[in-house]
Amino acid sequence: MVSFGKIQIGKFKLTAPAVAASIIGEEVASMKSKIPEAIGDGADIIELRLDGLSKMGGWEKMLQVNLPVIVTNRPRREGGKFSGKEADRLKTLAYAIEREAPCVDIELSTKNPQLKKLIRQAKEKDVSVILSYHNLKKTPAVDFLINVAKRARDEGCDIVKIVTFAKGPKDALRVLDFLVRAREEIDVPLIAFAMGEAGRFSRIVAPMLGSPIVYASVDEATAPGQLKVSFAKMLLTELRGP
Repeated sequence: MVSFGKIQIGKFKLTAPAVAASIIGEEVASMKSKIPEAIGDGADIIELRLDGLSKMGGWEKMLQVNLPVIVTNRPRREGGKFSGKEADRLKTLAYAIEREAPCVDIELSTKNPQLKKLIRQAKEKDVSVILSYHNLKKTPAVDFLINVAKRARDEGCDIVKIVTFAKGPKDALRVLDFLVRAREEIDVPLIAFAMGEAGRFSRIVAPMLGSPIVYASVDEATAPGQLKVSFAKMLLTELRGP
């Protein structure tokens, strides 16, 4: 049976592991049209990948759903599509906090004092903060990843997210080893898995080891090796058992 209690996303308390539908698109209308499909496929969370938008105007309308929403504006340096000015990228996240989005995902690579300011603003609004680290080239040593997770925790986030790239099965296994070891040292929820086809199985095994959120796609994958929402939901349902 797979059950790890609850995870808090803003004012929402969910049974973990939960499936987050990661939605991306060039237009707000196209992104918004995918939300009902994601809900129909069994998504527990909606992740809005705003970095794919050609124009930001009106995106906040997508917050009006009865599910927790994670707002992400991922820069190219961490695998996203946002290529504009860093100040503009962070301004969008600050606006999401102002609009009391349930959760924002901020990259640990964001420079201070901007990072600390966003986290402080989020706490004032009861908005959850995921601090994320993405390595697009490799899977570093377990000790290195544990230190990264500790840095994220020490910044005051609610959830830590560590994602690496798996060149082969050993890399994916290293992420899972990290997840097991880190749980003894990190006292906040820890999401961890490996991208790429070689890391695909880690996306399902990780929840069995305590990773509370599985990111999945509705149609267009937002990361290599990503599962479909309906498939991820079916697997987790089977793994949880009756």
